[in-house]
Amino acid sequence: MEGVPVALLMADERRRIILVNRNTEALFGYARSELLGEPLELLVPQRFRGLHAAQVSTYLEAPTARRMGIGRELFGRRKNATEMPIEIGLNPIRTTEGVFTLASIIDITERKRAEQVEQQMAALVESADDAIVAKNLDGIISGWNPGAERLLGYSATEIIGQPVTRLLPEDCVEEEAMILDRIRRGERVAQLETLRRKKDGSMVEVSLTISPIRDSDGRVTGASKIMRDITERKRSEAALRRSNAALVQMNTELDNFVYTASHDLRAPLTGIGSIVQWILEDDRALVGESRERLGLILGRIERMKQLLTDIRDYARSDQNAVPVGMPVSAVTLVANVVATTHVPPGFSIRVDPSLEPIQVQRAPLEQVLCNLVGNAIKHHDLPAGTVTVSVEQAPPWLRFSVIDDGPGIPEEYRESIFEMFKTLKPRDQVEGSGMGLALVRKIVSRLGGRCGVGPAADRGSHFWFEWPLIGRSAGE
Repeated sequence: MEGVPVALLMADERRRIILVNRNTEALFGYARSELLGEPLELLVPQRFRGLHAAQVSTYLEAPTARRMGIGRELFGRRKNATEMPIEIGLNPIRTTEGVFTLASIIDITERKRAEQVEQQMAALVESADDAIVAKNLDGIISGWNPGAERLLGYSATEIIGQPVTRLLPEDCVEEEAMILDRIRRGERVAQLETLRRKKDGSMVEVSLTISPIRDSDGRVTGASKIMRDITERKRSEAALRRSNAALVQMNTELDNFVYTASHDLRAPLTGIGSIVQWILEDDRALVGESRERLGLILGRIERMKQLLTDIRDYARSDQNAVPVGMPVSAVTLVANVVATTHVPPGFSIRVDPSLEPIQVQRAPLEQVLCNLVGNAIKHHDLPAGTVTVSVEQAPPWLRFSVIDDGPGIPEEYRESIFEMFKTLKPRDQVEGSGMGLALVRKIVSRLGGRCGVGPAADRGSHFWFEWPLIGRSAGE
């Protein structure tokens, strides 16, 4: 009894325990001395004790070898009052002292848990929308869920036992050999997109995920395959590719049109401006009011030419908004900006020391800074002022700032000024197309960054924008 790998105990006709082995002690948590002489009901949950006594009495009327716990729930009670599901084998031992009953007791907790998991998995397989198929290492189908029947048209009785190649188009037969070879090596095949043949002979595009099935010793015995219909997804992807191609073509044509229109419209504007200039120079009889009006026409012509240039730059900004060129210091870049910007007497551009260690690529950062610095000067309300350019490192970004000491921007306009053709002053007061800040936001957004404006510390505006560090591409 001590060598048997299960719990054994013997009880007499009065249901008293008269013999136990070490596995009984280990299973129930009692010492042997605590069990001997005690009623069997000590090891039975309280709620079953009355029923248990009646069952034992019935058994003793005609004792035979039998197993209990198969097909119905039996529970044992440990010393610590916890319960466990059990199976019991009963054997009557007839002696001159009466009939004793030898019981072998097995804790089936793990088996019950495994059965529950198996039942849950079976329910999942049965209710899954995807097709789930099992096959052995010879490629013979051994499992087929309702999802597979809906997708491929075969019932389980029709297809189980058939080779899986029955579902493959002729040009995919070698694919199955590759899959089985990988499964034998214990590998998983994920997201394989291929074709499968339905019962009616038609083809369906599917995505496969195939995993090895292993036995209790870890040996690969087959494969489970999850098959998803991707027909609609493929159709949508193809439609999206066509739409994208058409959109690219339209954008290209639009860019070409804008570029051509900008170029072609500048020529007649230049001609008109030349005629007006000739009139001003040649006709000495013009009164002051007429000369003033002709001067307004020249101003409108220059504004129109600048608007055409800004529209062209805005339309092409998606193509140019990629940092290019050899790295230069940020100080050098700002110096280039100052050199190409009209800085009236009384104004100065301050280069903050934070720019000195920073390396950047020139285009299109120079265009963004030119717009912001130019705006700071153009919209200043005093005859003198200072514009400060600085930068902070906030990996993976650089955060540039352009700060002026001008009139500032009211809070209610701090978002709308980044829209196309938006200005805070009439264009007769301040020349501009209203495109500069829209261009800034478009370039910065194209690179995945943000931009905005707030008040400066004392007076004026603080424009800021994020710019990727060298080596970081848009969208990363």
